[in-house]
Amino acid sequence: MRGHPSLRPTGRGVTADDPRVAERLDSKWEATLRSSYNRYPQGKLSDVYDTVHALDAVGIDLLAGTDVSMAETFFGGLAHGASLHHELQYLVAAGLTPSLALRAATATTARRFNLSDRGRIADGLRADLLLVDGDPTCTISDTLNTRAIWRRGTRLAN
Repeated sequence: MRGHPSLRPTGRGVTADDPRVAERLDSKWEATLRSSYNRYPQGKLSDVYDTVHALDAVGIDLLAGTDVSMAETFFGGLAHGASLHHELQYLVAAGLTPSLALRAATATTARRFNLSDRGRIADGLRADLLLVDGDPTCTISDTLNTRAIWRRGTRLAN
């Protein structure tokens, strides 16, 4: 299996104890996130890592993007944004490079869904951007060091 065990997300979960995200969550979202991270009731999480590695090894496009509806534990303990950061960390833990994990959440997903107006930074494209401190192409958790966010070209208030 690719990926080093020390790179794997801890049992605490990326959002439950990480102040970069936890300060933005209300108590219901925090409880929801704590309910399911690093659990895979149908088997072993290491099997999931092995499957991700096997798919990547044969050139299958991997896509990132959590499905989230409301803060209910029976939906799997997911929250908009926060869960995607955790998913990126899982992909890296499974052996993808941080750059490949980022592409799985941006350019690859846009290409696979035929969304030609997003997934890349270029003139004329939808400008949904996240500015972070650090270098997430080296350290994937740097995606949590949010400095500014743009949605459709408009900078959002902090």
